[in-house]
Amino acid sequence: MSTENQPLSEGQYHRGGADDLRSPCPVVNSLANHGYIARDGRNITASKLKAALESIGLGFDTAGGLVKVAFQDHVDPPEGTPRSSANFGLRDAGQVNEDGEPVLNLDQLGRPHAIEHDVSVTRQDRELGDYIHLNPDLYQQFLTSSSNGESFSISDVGKLRKKRFDESKRDNPELELEKRMHYIACAEVGGLICVFGKGLYHVPKDYIQAIFGEERLPYAEGWQPRWTKVFLPEAGAVTLAISHYAWPF
Repeated sequence: MSTENQPLSEGQYHRGGADDLRSPCPVVNSLANHGYIARDGRNITASKLKAALESIGLGFDTAGGLVKVAFQDHVDPPEGTPRSSANFGLRDAGQVNEDGEPVLNLDQLGRPHAIEHDVSVTRQDRELGDYIHLNPDLYQQFLTSSSNGESFSISDVGKLRKKRFDESKRDNPELELEKRMHYIACAEVGGLICVFGKGLYHVPKDYIQAIFGEERLPYAEGWQPRWTKVFLPEAGAVTLAISHYAWPF
C-alpha cells in the first residue's frame, strides 16, 4: 500500500480502498487505516492485533482477553438452539498464514453468531441492511445525542444505546439481543469512552467525527494515548455504568 508511489509508514493515515477488508468496528478499521495492523485487513496475527490495541491505551489484560476470544475457531450454534450457545471465536478452523500462525481477516468480525450484534450505534441490524458500513442516518443521530453539544458522556452513550434498542425492537422482527450481547455492546462503547475520553470520561465530538466519520485516530484533534492503560476493572466499571442507562430488559 502506498500513495503517490511512496510507501506509507506505520501511523500514517490512508483510508482503505474497495479491495481492502474492513469490519463493523470503526476503531479496528482505524488501526488498519493507520497501518498498525495490515492495511488490507487480511491475515492479521494475534500478536499484531494485541500490540495495536495496547498502543492506543488498552491494558495487556483487556487487549489480551479480546484477542484470545477473537482468535478462537468459530462454531455456529446447532440449528434450533439459541444464539447464546455459540462461541465468540471468529477464525475459520485451520486459518493460518504461510508461517503457520493463526490469522484473522477484518470482515470476519462481522460474521453472525459471534461478537457482531444487533442494535449497533452506527450500523444497521443484520436483517435490516448493511451491518458492516456506517449508516449516515444513525451516524447523525449519534452526533446529535450529546447532552452538551460538545462531548459524549457515559450517560449520553448509554441513553443512545437504549434508544437504538427501542428502534430495533420497533423495526426489526428478527431482533437478537440477549443479555450477554447487551453487555458486549455496552463494553464496546465503554472502550471508546475509556480510550478516547477526556477528564471524567467525556469524548470530544470532533474525536467521534474522526473515528466514526473517517475511521481515523484523532491525533490531529489533539488526542494522545493515555499514560495509564485501560485494565479490566476500569473497563468493567464503565461498562456497568453505561448498562445502567442502556438497560432494555
